[in-house]
Amino acid sequence: MNEREPLAATPPYEPRRPTLLATAAFTLWPALLSLPMLRGLWLADSWSDQYTGGFAWHTWSAEWFRRLGHLPLWDPEVFGGLPFAAGHGNAFYPTWLLRFVIPVTTTGNLSFFVHYVLAGLFTYLLLRRLRVSWTGSVIAGLAYELSGLIASYPSPGHDGKLFASTALPLTFLALVLALRDRRPEGYPLLAAAVALTLLGHFQLAYYLLIAAGLFALYLTFEEAPDARGGARLLRLGLALGAVLLGFGIAAIEIVPFFGYISFSPRAGGYYGFAGSTSYAIPWDHVLEFFLKNFVGSRDTYWGSNPLKLHSEYLGLPVIALAVLGAATRERRRLIVWVGGIGLLFLLISLGAATPFYKLWWTLMPLVSKTRAPGMAFFVVALVTAVFAGLGVDRALGKDGRRAMTPMLIIGAMVALLAVTGAWGHIAERLASGIQTASGRAAVAAAQAQQSAIMWGALGSGAALAATAALFGLAQGRLTPRLGALTLALVVGTDLWLNARGFWRYSEPFERDPLTTRVAATPAPFRVLDLGAYPGSVLAAFDVPQVLGYHGNELRYYDELLGGKNEWRNLGYLPLWDLLAVRYLIAPVGARKADSIPGFRRILDSVRTLGGDQANLFERVAPAPYARVVPAAVKGDSAAIIPTLLDPRMDYSRLVLFTHDQPVAPAPLKALPPPSPSHATVTLWQPGRMSVALDPAPPLPSYLLIAENWYPDWEATTDGRPALCLRGDYSLITVPLAAGTKSVELSFHSKLYERGREVTLGSLGLLAIAAAGSLAAGRRRRA
Repeated sequence: MNEREPLAATPPYEPRRPTLLATAAFTLWPALLSLPMLRGLWLADSWSDQYTGGFAWHTWSAEWFRRLGHLPLWDPEVFGGLPFAAGHGNAFYPTWLLRFVIPVTTTGNLSFFVHYVLAGLFTYLLLRRLRVSWTGSVIAGLAYELSGLIASYPSPGHDGKLFASTALPLTFLALVLALRDRRPEGYPLLAAAVALTLLGHFQLAYYLLIAAGLFALYLTFEEAPDARGGARLLRLGLALGAVLLGFGIAAIEIVPFFGYISFSPRAGGYYGFAGSTSYAIPWDHVLEFFLKNFVGSRDTYWGSNPLKLHSEYLGLPVIALAVLGAATRERRRLIVWVGGIGLLFLLISLGAATPFYKLWWTLMPLVSKTRAPGMAFFVVALVTAVFAGLGVDRALGKDGRRAMTPMLIIGAMVALLAVTGAWGHIAERLASGIQTASGRAAVAAAQAQQSAIMWGALGSGAALAATAALFGLAQGRLTPRLGALTLALVVGTDLWLNARGFWRYSEPFERDPLTTRVAATPAPFRVLDLGAYPGSVLAAFDVPQVLGYHGNELRYYDELLGGKNEWRNLGYLPLWDLLAVRYLIAPVGARKADSIPGFRRILDSVRTLGGDQANLFERVAPAPYARVVPAAVKGDSAAIIPTLLDPRMDYSRLVLFTHDQPVAPAPLKALPPPSPSHATVTLWQPGRMSVALDPAPPLPSYLLIAENWYPDWEATTDGRPALCLRGDYSLITVPLAAGTKSVELSFHSKLYERGREVTLGSLGLLAIAAAGSLAAGRRRRA
């Protein structure tokens, strides 16, 4: 038997419309999980990035697109402002473009649902190309689509990871078409898959490209052994060209992003090796590969990571079938290569749990700027699914029945240990060690998870036993069609039972009296929220915040506020003046928030959109968003923030520059009085400001704006180009000549424009390549 022949000894079940029936199978389970969408609910809960960030970014960008007629490139709503195209993920992903025509929550729901169906379908099509039976291909598609990691993406709201995970089997399929089957349509398909991955999630795209490169080598050197060296290199070169075309299609987001890295908190790496290995898969998670619910999540998570919102369950029946498939003798080259890819990404996923990751972190570019290597497990999920498909074909063959007895015994033992509480006891013992090492209340969490561990393990064991019984006892008693559909039902149900706890829904956000009151205030101003609203949600209602939820905001701003997620300097009220804080929102009962110097309470115990109650305070004398400062000095970076926090510092009399700013302030003998010139912001939009100076400053001065500086800001004074500098560590500062009457500021991203041009050109090339491949296909069929 050669590598391309099916493994089953008897003709496998093949329906009349195989792809249509397979698509129905892949649609069933996401449809069941999506039923609350029909009631208008939104696939996000309070733990979700969609709830705390994604909703706000997409709603805000869609609203300002309608107002401006173009996408805003600067987002002033969170963390003092940051570039939109470089700082916000998924802004240009195809399904998210629907946010410009339908509600954001509907767009999010559709994005999740559609990609689950596609993840299963693309895996199925890949397995069919690898000459696996219909039943094996369907089981592989279900195994990948509903694999714990992928099926639980809605819990943390990681839609970008779902997009990239969906593109992985599509990428492998394109490589099979191009490199093994020599079909020209494989190359434009590969370009599209790479582009979708990059537009979805950069870190997963990094992993996908490595896995795809190794798979391409397998196809070139193992699946085409008779091809000449020149032909092999040509096909590999064309595949590389397709990958580069994919980068070109995604350039609209890639080019600005890479320009942004040096200004992000990850410019110098993600807190060393320890930071980069945070949120890897620790050893205490490994049993969850086999047993549902073993480590728990959210409040019942007892493992050694600080937080866990997802699952890593691969499915006990799926793993058993994968082991059976990996033991197949006839397709050793495929198994060795694909298994090697799976092993590599398992080691990556385990992070610092093995010595391997230190070598990986040291040698591989950009890895030091990332964290959470556990997300690489999506490649392991696909490899497991491929092996499971091979295992189904072997189980349907003449020697498959012999493997069913051990599977039946193992399933029964897993179920018996679940009923006796053994798995829960193991969890408690592991949690005890974690609690001793970390001080976290892991044991209490493990005890709270006991029932879920028991039922999860019982379900996993029962599913394995049912799978074994189906192959070992029912073969010959069930028709091939009924056997195939029953197997899909068993595997799908097992994985669906694990997934359903991670699909949680909320009511869509709506305005409340507090957001309505604040949003009615003419811009610009800023709000300091002490925790009454989740993440960045105020941005959805056009309310700019001091903080928010993002994760990759400008590092200068983080440092000015006292460190990312620490914000040690926010307790200094003068800093609120520098940031133009006009409103303070405090949850009812917040400590020290009843009486704030310079603020008055204007709303009391208002119910917010999240259902909590909050108080709203307004500054008695609003701080200026723009001010004319008569003098400046340059100093070391380390000294500027302590100086800004000094109670004697007057922001209206002196602005501070770091030595890297191209400005030479006049020598300062004494601190001058405040400037008689007053700055008034006459126009404020995302990425555009107009400031009038009245009276004009009599001496050379500086205009200080309470918004973050970035190199793409440009300034003119009285119509003449002017410098735009970073003053007071993070803020826009424009030098003014004596007599200046007006200043115009605009955000103009040359990197975005360059990326957009490359994207448009690449899309044109993709269309030409796709049309050419279709024409070649028609000629070949003729």
